[in-house]
Amino acid sequence: MHLASSRTIAAIILIAAAKVSAATEPPPIKPLDQASLREYSGVYRWGPDAFLYLQLWSELSSTPQLVAFDESGDVRTLYPTDHDRFFTGPGAAVSTSLESTVQFDRDPQGEIVSLAWHRTGSKSRVARRVQMETREDVRFSNGNVRLTGSLIRPATGLRHPAIILVPASGPEDREYLLPLVHFLVRHGVAVLGYDKRGVGGSNGDWTTASFDDLAGDTTAAFEYLKTRPDIDHRQIGLFGLSQAGWIMPLAATRMSGLAFLISVSGAGVSPAETTMDEARGEMTAAHMQPQVIQQIVDLLHLEYEFAQTGSAWDDYAAAREKLVARMGKAPSTFPGTPNDPYWDSIRRFYFYDPAPTLRRLRVPTLALFGGLDDNILAAKNKAAWEAALRAGGNPDYTLLILPSADHLMLDAKVGNNAEMPSLQQFVPSYFPAVQGWLAKRVRGVR
Repeated sequence: MHLASSRTIAAIILIAAAKVSAATEPPPIKPLDQASLREYSGVYRWGPDAFLYLQLWSELSSTPQLVAFDESGDVRTLYPTDHDRFFTGPGAAVSTSLESTVQFDRDPQGEIVSLAWHRTGSKSRVARRVQMETREDVRFSNGNVRLTGSLIRPATGLRHPAIILVPASGPEDREYLLPLVHFLVRHGVAVLGYDKRGVGGSNGDWTTASFDDLAGDTTAAFEYLKTRPDIDHRQIGLFGLSQAGWIMPLAATRMSGLAFLISVSGAGVSPAETTMDEARGEMTAAHMQPQVIQQIVDLLHLEYEFAQTGSAWDDYAAAREKLVARMGKAPSTFPGTPNDPYWDSIRRFYFYDPAPTLRRLRVPTLALFGGLDDNILAAKNKAAWEAALRAGGNPDYTLLILPSADHLMLDAKVGNNAEMPSLQQFVPSYFPAVQGWLAKRVRGVR
């Protein structure tokens, strides 16, 4: 999600919750550290045109877990039970019941060579580990900020088009967005992901950086790729999710020769408006009382009025006290004093208007929206992108709503955060939409 809104809403819902459901006893899980889990990461091949990607990912849990992303769209967390043995549940991050067992096999030298995936009631499938790409650690700088990342390239060919993965909100590392684009590597595209400021091997502090600062980091990645002889300098584009929808257009207007821009669940309205949309959607999905939802949304309005204008503190403080009286306390994202440092964060991000920058965007643009996304409301934000791109005269843009997709393009039923672990796959139209759009515009995409 974007900025701190998810933390705001999660805190509200936790405070409001009257009961906590008891967890089902899970199957035995053997704890493994990240280094041990990372040994299993890589590309596995089921057959001539069927691939599976394993990597560490933290979106589905509070810590990085080994997650399998199948090109069919299926997403499953692998839970270790013994040496080279794992199980998966019937959803992306369900550990309370067993759907499949996964056994890794090694050669005489101890190297992992394949996996056997057995789903209850079905025959086992075997996928062999393949070396079809090269991965290289890279470094580049934006002023005093040193950024580190990984460049993944097809193992064959001399020069490739490339995509830069632009981080969304929070402490995202170089691999956070990889599941959304990894399939493109075997179609001829190099992928550069980098650790956000203050994450992994990058220095700096993303919590104090502005959108302009973060756009500068993206521009530095672009300039770095232009120095590489294995990258087609005329075929470099940007890809980003959520908050990156505000950052990428800023970066694009600074770049000479950018080939394309792909935004997934990117807003066309301000962060403040987006936060209120998400708050209403998440609290409604949590079955909070309508009057409580309205009370909190009204408090958000007052919070933003004070942050933006410095006025109406008394109205905000009084409304906050009413929330405390009803719920017992207020989340930290509703500061209790006018000099709380959180106000600086609100002022730095929440009132950014993306429309003027979108009107200046001239590169071929694809923007995808999830029809069930309760954060970036699809119809509202698609209309905002449409109005700005048309007014600016962008000659090549495609805006699509994928009806059953949530914020992460997972095939959803409701679209809120709570259901995400139980979901099973990316929405089927997502991968074809991205690949098909690129293949028509970027030389070298197969």
